[in-house]
Amino acid sequence: MARPPCTRRTLRRWAAGAAALLVQGVQGAQAVADQAVAGPDAAAVQAGFAERWVAPDEPLALRLDADTAAAASALRFFVGAGDVSALVRRPAPDRIEIAPLAGGWAPGETELVVWRVADGQWSELARWPLRVRTAAGFETSEWQPQLELQAGSRTGERLAGGAPATPRAGRADGTGRAALGWTGTRDGWQLQAQANVAGASQRVQALRFAQLQDRAPKVDLADYRLAAGHGRHLLEIGHLSHGSHPLLAQAIASRGLGARLQLAPALDLTVAALNGRQVAGGDNLLGLEDRRQRSLVLTLGAELLPASPGALRAELSWLDASQVAEAGFDTGEVPDAERSRGLGLRLLGSGFDGRVRGELAWARSRFVNPFDPLLALGGELQPVRAATQDAHQAELQLELLRQAAVFGAARPLDLALTLRHERAAPLYRSLGAFVTADQALARVQLQAALAGAQLQLHAVQRHDNLARIATLLRNRTDEQGATLALPLPAWFGAAGNTGATAADVEAGAPSPWWPAASLSWQRVHQHALNEPEPEASGIAATHRPDQVNRNVQLNLQWTLPQGWALGYALARSHQDNRQPGRETADFRNLSHQVSLTAPITDTLRATLALTRSRNLSVETALVAWTTGGTLGVDWQASERWALAAQLSNNRSQDSLDNASARSLGVQLQSSWRFELPGPGRPLPVQAFVRVSRQGERSLDRVFDQRIDQRIDGVDVGLSMSFF
Repeated sequence: MARPPCTRRTLRRWAAGAAALLVQGVQGAQAVADQAVAGPDAAAVQAGFAERWVAPDEPLALRLDADTAAAASALRFFVGAGDVSALVRRPAPDRIEIAPLAGGWAPGETELVVWRVADGQWSELARWPLRVRTAAGFETSEWQPQLELQAGSRTGERLAGGAPATPRAGRADGTGRAALGWTGTRDGWQLQAQANVAGASQRVQALRFAQLQDRAPKVDLADYRLAAGHGRHLLEIGHLSHGSHPLLAQAIASRGLGARLQLAPALDLTVAALNGRQVAGGDNLLGLEDRRQRSLVLTLGAELLPASPGALRAELSWLDASQVAEAGFDTGEVPDAERSRGLGLRLLGSGFDGRVRGELAWARSRFVNPFDPLLALGGELQPVRAATQDAHQAELQLELLRQAAVFGAARPLDLALTLRHERAAPLYRSLGAFVTADQALARVQLQAALAGAQLQLHAVQRHDNLARIATLLRNRTDEQGATLALPLPAWFGAAGNTGATAADVEAGAPSPWWPAASLSWQRVHQHALNEPEPEASGIAATHRPDQVNRNVQLNLQWTLPQGWALGYALARSHQDNRQPGRETADFRNLSHQVSLTAPITDTLRATLALTRSRNLSVETALVAWTTGGTLGVDWQASERWALAAQLSNNRSQDSLDNASARSLGVQLQSSWRFELPGPGRPLPVQAFVRVSRQGERSLDRVFDQRIDQRIDGVDVGLSMSFF
């Protein structure tokens, strides 16, 4: 028998050689990978600035190994795309320093690359990030300025029928707003600064005219904020918003001081001292000049499960707030002196991948109206007793289904349930939160989503007079509602339209002939639960409320080809009065609204809206009709010039011919956009001229009153933006 060509010894030699080649290949691949990670030759040149930020005038120091130092003349240095080899000096044989450019290194982040040139061949030797601070020492610095000016005037006005003159008749006025913002970072600190200034040429339009009248500055500081943060610590001054307790102190917004401190990995503290009312202007920069007008807020938060942040968090809040009888700059109220002090607990939890979320909140607040000499007016007032009361609320959100394939994988179902209960005792009040006292509320809400359709059901029950005082009414309100939104264009897409293109069918485009539909229904029943004795309470049986309101609304919106749009809305309401003696004092209302948007050309667009409503008074058998319409035309004649016109007409009358009214409005406006030379870039400017007529006629035959008025006016305006 012949000997086989390959012996066992030969096979062993071949296997050993293959194994050696495999090991060498693995080692070579590892070396290439290590070189890719470490750079072309990380040991040849070392940089002392690679892990830090450098100043603009700081030289860049490099250290060379012996071989590289011997051939240092063959090295070339680039910062970004610029060759800085001419700036190199050697203070020592193994050291190289690159002097900064004449104006310093450019702020920001770039790279320093070292090349070796040998025999005309360039090879990269090393590369490091180069991060340069600004001249002020910041790692990043960004300014956001804004300046907007507006000027206008009613140059002409003509009145008829005793119409009152408008406040701007024959007067030119101007307004402006300036804002300056800055953000910067340095050594892990995040810094922010921003301020807004408002100005007006007419004092009645000044920011604080309602508060200071003739003493109000025409140019005033609206708001500002300074903030410095490091990690999870934050300090801020200016216009702030603090407080997270919904019953005690929630998002109190005013001027003051605030800080957030991370005391431990799972423990944080938020402290704020704010003015008790809204503040503007530059005469109370900190907002804390008056001790009687302050809100002190403290919140201590703890993550009860530190390994899972957000899974279970507890917060302890404290509030001490007081207000004097001084109106804010933006309110028209008659204020009263008030003071409240309270403590609140809040527990938040989330689990099961966010499917279960809950919140519990409790607060106790002591509230009193201190003696106010402005209200006493020299007389004697009965002192108000301080009231210490509690409030609590609870909410639970459950995702019953999330993308569940109940109706198939192509139509996943989402189902969520929300339960809420809240109660505030009689006379409960906190200056840091808006809570309705003497009321208990329970709410159930169910939300479902399927294939783009949205369904929401809710039921609410609330009642008052929680102390069940016999001489006061105890009212109960029951509310039920439902909202349904159907994406019919997506359901009956282009695939079902014979006129659709093949591209629309392939892309699954929605059908333009089916409307997006929404339907809502609401029922509210308010009625008294008790019958106070008329002799003791003064409340007769006819004073006890009992009324049911029902509302139904339907909205359809078509998005047609080539930019056309059509909308229709139907609203129906019924007020059913069940109060003793007024059972027929009911009202029924039905209204229709149609809107059409027509793009006549690429630059010309027209909009039309028509309304018609009918209101029936069952008790008097009186029917009132209201009919109205609006026609608008917008013409973008060029990139800079535009023309807009609008016509509105409304009429009303009733079935007994007791009264009738008509109003007609016409407005024509031409606007022109242009640019003026400015520092660095052109300044955008927009000017407009508007001509208008507003007329009103009404006749009341019952009281024999007639009105026939007309106002014609011409307005001009100019607006400019500098940034």
